[in-house]
Amino acid sequence: MGGGDSACEEATFLTRFASKVTLVHRRDVFRASTIMYERAANHPKIEIKTFRQVKEWLSDEKGLTGAVLEDPRDGSTEEIAATGAFIAIGHKPITNFLGGQVETDENGYIIHKNHTMTSVDGVFAAGDVVDTRYKQAITAAGMGCQAAMDAEKWLEENVH
Repeated sequence: MGGGDSACEEATFLTRFASKVTLVHRRDVFRASTIMYERAANHPKIEIKTFRQVKEWLSDEKGLTGAVLEDPRDGSTEEIAATGAFIAIGHKPITNFLGGQVETDENGYIIHKNHTMTSVDGVFAAGDVVDTRYKQAITAAGMGCQAAMDAEKWLEENVH
């Protein structure tokens, strides 16, 4: 479920394991980048259903069996079979615990001033709380290494 890069990327990834992937989106226009959307839309294992939202999950004693999809325009429904569901609707950084002490943008991402240093001297940030573009584990790990190196340098220069 979803209409952005995350949904298209995850749907494409799931084709490695599933014989069929249904990508459900509540609108007819995707927010995903053109390349991500086309990769999903042109994949032979992916079926895209637009103007659909999940009205009900169906299950039995063994687990998920399907979903009832509803067209929000007219309320019509259809039932699809499914043994798994993945909801990929956006990324939201969890930074509210900072209590406004570190500067963030309007979406909650930490703003870094000098490499990985934040608006607070000696406080560094890396990964999904600063990455508004790539949102991948490998880039988060690389940023974590950078933040550690920046913190080490800061400590050498500021703590005697």
